Parts: sequence; C-alpha cells; structure tokens
Amino acid sequence: MRPIRVGVIGAGAAAEGIHLPALARTSGVETVAIADPSADRLEYVADKFKVPARYRSHQDVIPHIDAAIVGIPHQYHAPVTIDLLRAGVHVLVEKPMALSTAECDAMIRASESSGARLAVGLLRRFAPTLRYTKQVLESGMLGPIRSFDVREGMIFRWPVKSAAMFSPQCGGVLADIGTHVIDLLLWWFGDVAGLDYRDDAAGGVEADAVLKVEMAGGITGRVELSRTRDLRNSCIIRGERGTIEVGTKTDSIVTLTPVHGDASLSGRAVLPGQQPPGNLGDLFAWQMADFVRAIQTHSAPAVTGTEARRSVAVLESCYRRRQRLVFPFETLLDAAASEKAS
Repeated sequence: MRPIRVGVIGAGAAAEGIHLPALARTSGVETVAIADPSADRLEYVADKFKVPARYRSHQDVIPHIDAAIVGIPHQYHAPVTIDLLRAGVHVLVEKPMALSTAECDAMIRASESSGARLAVGLLRRFAPTLRYTKQVLESGMLGPIRSFDVREGMIFRWPVKSAAMFSPQCGGVLADIGTHVIDLLLWWFGDVAGLDYRDDAAGGVEADAVLKVEMAGGITGRVELSRTRDLRNSCIIRGERGTIEVGTKTDSIVTLTPVHGDASLSGRAVLPGQQPPGNLGDLFAWQMADFVRAIQTHSAPAVTGTEARRSVAVLESCYRRRQRLVFPFETLLDAAASEKAS
C-alpha cells in the first residue's frame, strides 16, 4: 500500500509546532505539500521540515494530495475544508470544526457526498487520563454525579505567527481552549440543557469567559476560561460517593478522593504500550494514526464531523447569548466611585 500523500494547509504555529512534527513520526503517510498565503512563512516552514511542494492557495494543492491537515484561522475552516472534501480529499480539520452549525452541516454533507473522511482535531479525546476519567464516570464508581468545576487558563503565550487569532471573526478564548473543554463535557456528561455565558469581549475578542451550564441529565457546572491569568487547569467532578480531579492539559494527573476516607489516589493513566503524552504533538500523532486508520479501512475516525458539531452548537449558543462579564474588582471600583460621589 503506497503512503497517503498529505498536504498541510496553513504554515502557522500549529503546523510548525504540532502538525508537521507529528506527521514525521506517523507511518503510512508522506508529507508532500504545504500551502499558506504568506510567502515568508511558507518558505520557512517548508524548508525546516523539507516539504517538497509549496503553494500559496489550498486549491493548488488538491491535485497532488490524498489527505489534508487544515490548521488555519477558524473562520476559514468551513470553506477550505468543503473545497477539499468535494475534491475527494480526506480532511483532518483543527478545532473548532467551524463557527456555526450551518457550516458544520455543509462540511458533513460534502464528506458524505464525496466519500472523503472528515475528522476534527479534538485531540484531548486521545489523552489517556481524560479517557480514564470517562471510564470512571461510566463505571458508576463515583455514584450519581452532582456537579463539576473547570478552570483553564494561562497568561497568553502561544507563539502566534500572525494577528489572525485576535480577530473577532476568529473568536477568542471560548472558541480556542473553550472548544476543547466543551467537547470534554459533552463527551463525559451528554448534551447541554441550559447555559449562562459571560465574557469580556466588549465588541472585540474575549480573553476571559465564564460559562454556567446544566447538562441534560441534571448535572450542573461552571467553566472559567482565561488568557490573562494562570488558573489551576483542571476539572473537579463531584459525585455522591467521591470526587475526581483531572488536569485538562497534556500530561495530566488524575486524583480520586472517596467521600468517606482520609486518603486520595493520584497518578497518570497510560494506555498499553504507550508512554504518557509529553506534549500536544504526542496527542496529535495518536489522532493522526487514527485518521490514517480511518482512511485505510474506509471507516469512521474517532472524532467525526457529526460528533464535533455538538461543541460548535454550544459555542454558537454561547456567542448568541453572551452577556458582559463583570470582574470582582470592577464591583469594588464602582462601589468606591459611588461612595466618593455621595
């Protein structure tokens, strides 16, 4: 079986730091082309990873590839992916799949029409500790689940290569790391029944956001996201019989604490024959291997477009219902100003 010819669409930080390094260690593929409108980035990244063909447009790549990794600003995911799928090119598109369910539906239809596989880069589903958490929840070990609390954030330091990530059309912290968190909640707990969403966008890009949510099964929870503060980067899930806290980052630790007891159990989950992931490239390499399997066996990938659409529906609902996020210091300042005025 000849290698699958892969093209990378987008020569940004994700391509340089995650996609191309992971492709280099994936069997059954050959990275033959890269496309990006920036000539400087295109030449730099292609030279660094010895990619033979370089193009300024994704359209020019289509005749030369069997599959593509799409890692470009969020607002372009749908049109570019649809072009590729209609041409019969299998696509692994980065998260969020798109910024509206209408775009998701168009992408899914294009995949079904051509028969090309559509996978979405929600790579946390491949993290052993997060998969272990799902198994704990499904086992009933914690008893009926009552609530959860997610805090994920850090002072922004992603090595961006353009200003695209700070465009309101691209979405902010919710569309970025929030998509990963929302997907985990849907994967673990089922559908969302109701939500209250607040952020600090003020017409621009949100850097801090708070989501209060009720799941269809009655579980309630709170999600806090930030690009301005270092948070604990974990999810605490409280059940009738115990609590589980799991880190949401790459090589996370999971801690089980029974309701009645004075000891906890902490550790990293591992899959047979694998070491715990050390970085995002490890998780993407595992997702890439799954993508290759789906292509070769004519079967569904682990994260399909239909599954990824669920998190986009919540994302879309949040943006439609957004309210202003009021920080505690603002309340104090307002109170002080009122007191001074009186």
